[in-house]
Amino acid sequence: MLRFACLALALWALGACGERVDGMTVTLGLEHRATAQGVQAAGGERSFTRADGQVLTLTRGYVALGSVELKPCEQALGWRLLKALSPIGTAHAHSEGSPLRLGTPHVSGLERPDGSVLPLGTIRPPPGRYCRARLTFEPADADAQGLPGADSGVDMVEHTLWLEGTRVPAGGGEPQPFRLVTSNIATVDVVLDGLTLSEDAPAAERTFVLAWDTWLAAVDLESPGAAAAALDTVARSVAMSSVAP
Repeated sequence: MLRFACLALALWALGACGERVDGMTVTLGLEHRATAQGVQAAGGERSFTRADGQVLTLTRGYVALGSVELKPCEQALGWRLLKALSPIGTAHAHSEGSPLRLGTPHVSGLERPDGSVLPLGTIRPPPGRYCRARLTFEPADADAQGLPGADSGVDMVEHTLWLEGTRVPAGGGEPQPFRLVTSNIATVDVVLDGLTLSEDAPAAERTFVLAWDTWLAAVDLESPGAAAAALDTVARSVAMSSVAP
């Protein structure tokens, strides 16, 4: 009898924890920053020296972020066992993915100054602990926020990454132009810094950083897959901002 009562109490707690508490919000943003010394950012251009001695200057750069999805922390073994034993369904207060996923696509351009935050939007997840955010870079559509103007010469519709610039070979020489454009998709998981939502802490802000000086740090600009490799590096460059919101 005591065993049954303990199990019933545990299952009641399980059902209660599945209920949604209204008012939870997470506001997301995106910014560009350099991670190394000796880089320059002026007038929309970005310059840096690679380890192989080449000097690269990005004259134009755009990347399309399709979605951001919060990932709950792994549940403890005991919690998973209780879910398996429960004769009743755990209440889910949202349609599949919608409160955890920000699906408004944005195009982020390097003409925005370093440290200037691009607002991505607000999602309203249920209370809980969230350990990761999944960012998906994918081709922009005609409704994406921040598309370059028609007079820019850049068409980001159906493109994920567009980089233009010059490189000066190691040891000097004439600047050599390059352009990298791809419609590939790249996904990266970013570790969140202690994001917990509760009735006592119902709101949070998080800003992601794109480290532009790493995008082409090791990409062979003459290879056929240079644009796809650059997009993969863009995704791997994402980190959480160390600046308090």
